[in-house]
Amino acid sequence: MFNLSVVNIIPDAHKDAINQIAELYGCGENNVSVKLIDSSGEIYWGCHSWWKPEHYAIFSDDELRAQVVPAELAPALEHLYERLMLDGDAQENWQAALALNGLSEVREETE
Repeated sequence: MFNLSVVNIIPDAHKDAINQIAELYGCGENNVSVKLIDSSGEIYWGCHSWWKPEHYAIFSDDELRAQVVPAELAPALEHLYERLMLDGDAQENWQAALALNGLSEVREETE
């Protein structure tokens, strides 16, 4: 059952590497794609996804991760913020992660 709500947030400098890692795990392109900003104007990127707890355990295992993630991309994982909520509400998890990190979504204005 996909009942583990996972929020990921990464500083702008590491966005491309984290998205490449997501692709290596078969998650598709440009997963971390919600633009975020902090009070000092620093840009971050975030996403939410649903996981099966057993799949997340495999993803977060350091030894197994080393078999999938190339050495040149691995340092980006040190900057990845993850907030997990089992059987929780995705929107609640997302809003809590933003609040805990002092971030807000960047709303692009359209004309």
